[in-house]
Amino acid sequence: MNFKKIYLAFSVLFTLSFTSSFAQDWYVLHVSGNITNPATNSVLQTGDMINESTSLVFADASSKAIVIQKSKGKMLLDGSKSQKNADGEFMSMVSQVLFPVQVNKQMSTRRVTFGNANDISKYFNGGSYVFMGDSVILEVDKLRYPLDEERKMAVRFTSNNEPYNRWVPNYGTENQIIIEPTKLFDGVSLDSIDMVDVYYINMQNGKPSPKHVGSFHPVFVDETKLKQELLSLKKFLVKYQDEKDQAVREELYQYVLDIYGKVDIEIFNQWTKEMEII
Repeated sequence: MNFKKIYLAFSVLFTLSFTSSFAQDWYVLHVSGNITNPATNSVLQTGDMINESTSLVFADASSKAIVIQKSKGKMLLDGSKSQKNADGEFMSMVSQVLFPVQVNKQMSTRRVTFGNANDISKYFNGGSYVFMGDSVILEVDKLRYPLDEERKMAVRFTSNNEPYNRWVPNYGTENQIIIEPTKLFDGVSLDSIDMVDVYYINMQNGKPSPKHVGSFHPVFVDETKLKQELLSLKKFLVKYQDEKDQAVREELYQYVLDIYGKVDIEIFNQWTKEMEII
């Protein structure tokens, strides 16, 4: 009996079986709210593997998760589609609550930046803006919005029904502004901020002359959690899809755009380098 051939055949069969099994499993990237797996009596978390027949319990209808599979890409586990059982639990199989991720088509070019226009109105166009790192330095079109001691940017927003007006400091000598979230939103309940309006204020005539130039919904990410999610996605792309470095970088950036919101690509690249993700 040729044991070498038998061992080789077994190895090939095991590899094919594992690959086929993995291709049908879903890899968890992101969890919002509380979702438990009764079979393992554990809370669903980034890095877990589940299949379409796995039953999950959603703490409430707002609980969601983002999963990925080699053949189908990213999908959403939507707790709002789960069914309440006799015990009052929102419990459903993965296959029953699996839906395509709503990709942000306006941000599917894999690059969000001021570019050459430096147009704040287009950049802060009412969508979500993700704050990553301690500060954001933005160059502003000096022909449309020249900045100096009498001409500045400001924001206005409401939190817990209380209005706030805050200056956005000028930065350097190149018509730039610096947004430092911890200072700009100091003392404010971040979860209660809906929309932030951006104004250009001209005070040259002694009386402030505000001009509304844009708005955005601020997103304050848990950087530790985001790092874990991106490292998990990177592992999936490299180990199971054999993606190259540039493709991995683009997929990680697109993940943030799709799941969290807009962030400048240069800021993203700098942050992922500092966090040792790429």
